[in-house]
Amino acid sequence: MANRLDRHIRILFDAHALLGQKTGVGYYTNSLIVALAQQYPDTLELIGYYHNFLYRKKAPSLPTAPNIHYRRVAFMPGQVVNLLRRFHILLPIELLTLTRADFIFYPNYLGLTSIFRTPSTAVIHDLTFVDLPSYVAKKNLSDLLRFIPAQINRSSFLVIVSEFGKKRLHEEFHVPLNDILVTPIPPETPRLIGTSRERQLLKKMGITSKFILTLGTVEPRKNLLNMLDAYLRLPEEIQKEYAFVSAGKIGWNCEAEVSRLAELQKAGKNIIRVGYVNEPERAALYRNASFFTWASHYEGFGMPILEAMSYGTPCAISDIPVFREVADDTALYFDQENPIAIASSWLQLLRDPTLHKQLAEAGKRKAATYQWDNVAASLYDRIMKVLGGPK
Repeated sequence: MANRLDRHIRILFDAHALLGQKTGVGYYTNSLIVALAQQYPDTLELIGYYHNFLYRKKAPSLPTAPNIHYRRVAFMPGQVVNLLRRFHILLPIELLTLTRADFIFYPNYLGLTSIFRTPSTAVIHDLTFVDLPSYVAKKNLSDLLRFIPAQINRSSFLVIVSEFGKKRLHEEFHVPLNDILVTPIPPETPRLIGTSRERQLLKKMGITSKFILTLGTVEPRKNLLNMLDAYLRLPEEIQKEYAFVSAGKIGWNCEAEVSRLAELQKAGKNIIRVGYVNEPERAALYRNASFFTWASHYEGFGMPILEAMSYGTPCAISDIPVFREVADDTALYFDQENPIAIASSWLQLLRDPTLHKQLAEAGKRKAATYQWDNVAASLYDRIMKVLGGPK
């Protein structure tokens, strides 16, 4: 094999998070891979792999660049690989992909073994599976608790998306702080799709009035029930003027949330349920919302907060450590366990135009401090350090 520093550095990465309807991990993976490809076109070759058994599925839409390539694993379904893992049989990545790399990047917690002991890293997005295990699907919880320690031992270093997460990873798994790289999640550049187009998209989603926005997969951790309770505590005239819009796909163990939404809508409440939204729809929602709110019990970061801020939309959010880290003093915080406190913070934003404007302007400046170029550079530097190359 030629000296890896005399040619492109070949990074093999797990591309499964890029398939289908992308959520937080998918957006993170997409943006980071694109930033690496654009910043280091003469240094890096990025090879993503994903399962497509016997090529039965239509080719997905994936990020492209001259130095991004893909390997389809066609001879074995991904479900079989996961099943074998549960029997403690980890197939070597080189066997699956027929590719030998200089470095391997696993952006979604768990990876595989390497015949050549190729250096690698994994992104541990959060420690919900340790701190609040009841908010993790049982199958995922079992996999994470069983296999994260081995993944940590296989990794050259670990990646996490917040300083709060870094602290918890160090405390829980005794990973040296120097072996943990923090890569926050910057917002995408706001999309400019035009006022007329935005109105069309909002109308298509059933939104014809002012609205309060929350966005995220419907699951217990997102605390939608307390937000609905808070909305019902707003004065009647506020409810008539401002709809409550919940956007995002249906997740797991959310029968209570789905049932409550349907019940309130049937009762004639000004509540709008929007499913998964694409990027233009997200832009229309963020730009036109009166404010964005997120009442999560626990998060690894807070990407939608920065997304909303980048559009100049103020935020009212949970008072949890990672949100304080992400937004600092540019958001309004509430006790996420108390619907009365949530409603009170919402009323502040709706009734105090000065506060609304201050938070909108401060949030926009805060969001601009997060840049994908910086995130990609920090990961590139750490990889080069592992490989013995120049920064």
